[in-house]
Amino acid sequence: MMNESVYEKNRELQRKLDHLLKQARANEKKQQLYETLGFEIIGASTPTQLRELLLTQIIIRLQLLDVVLCLVDYDKDTQRMFFEHDEETRLGLENKLLILDTQKHADLIRSLPVTPLLGVEALKRYPWITANLETKNQIKSTALLPLVRSRRITGALMLLSHNPHRYQADIGTLFLQKLSAMAAVAIENCLNQQRIKEASYQDALTQAYNRRYFDLRFKDEIARCMRWDDDLTCMFLDVDHFKNINDTYGHQTGDLVLKHMVNLIKEQVRSCDIVARYGGEEFVIVLPSTALQAAREIAERLRQAIYSSPVTFCDQQLHATVSIGMTSLKDLHTVQHDVACICSMLLDRADKALYIAKENGRNQVALFINPITSA
Repeated sequence: MMNESVYEKNRELQRKLDHLLKQARANEKKQQLYETLGFEIIGASTPTQLRELLLTQIIIRLQLLDVVLCLVDYDKDTQRMFFEHDEETRLGLENKLLILDTQKHADLIRSLPVTPLLGVEALKRYPWITANLETKNQIKSTALLPLVRSRRITGALMLLSHNPHRYQADIGTLFLQKLSAMAAVAIENCLNQQRIKEASYQDALTQAYNRRYFDLRFKDEIARCMRWDDDLTCMFLDVDHFKNINDTYGHQTGDLVLKHMVNLIKEQVRSCDIVARYGGEEFVIVLPSTALQAAREIAERLRQAIYSSPVTFCDQQLHATVSIGMTSLKDLHTVQHDVACICSMLLDRADKALYIAKENGRNQVALFINPITSA
């Protein structure tokens, strides 16, 4: 009996040891998995790569149900930087990537945790994070990971599982803390790289895009619209009597007029639209996925906003006006597939429409009139 008792104790000890070894190997594999993913996230050099890792690969690698990333937009540029003006991708991810405005969403930002929150508690405390997910009814456990840089909360990453035992309070937080720290660093680095890149594409005076950036981006947008059989509107905008403004009030006042005008334009257009300084007081605006009629309404709003918002300087007010000429991709009615040629045709037509607006008295919007079809 004594030998059998010792034998059973040994077997029980062996089972415990085997379980501990199995658990240790599983933890080692899990640590390797999280670290590999973390280093890939750190190494992401573009917003596209980072989005793929944080919103797609993380689901596959960690066998998750879904994931939501929240980012606090402290500099009012996160959405633009993170999507590189890719409106299609932004719309496709709007339920999985939440951009939090520091004023509009101040209460939500203050409520975010500073340490990982695991289990079902995160679902109860933060229902707004998963509110628009198609998978929300399948969620059984979550891990809400804060993104923190320089002691400031920059967002949160929520990992969602259909396994109720996957994330439990205070279990396995070390791996997750490392992952959240790496994600926070990667997002900050990526956004800063985009800011540096965008700064090289900006006109120093007005902060509109420069000609170099416009030439690159315009071709990309035309190619995309042609690929999807979509429309695009191009407009030229010119400040009326700008030489007189410079001669009468000085070039510094002329500079103020241009800067003021660009700020007003940016308030009226989308983040995916292109606003570029083409030369001197002439600007080009491109509205992707926008038909001519809708674009004309936008152009009228721009004209009205500029006319009704005077520039103030030295206790004086100056009402500047603009003329706008416009045309659209669909209006070309061309079988031409050469993108460079289409760019030239659109710019030429918009420029001719601008000339019509000037000839007809300025401070107005004019559409390109094809002499062949109008005859």
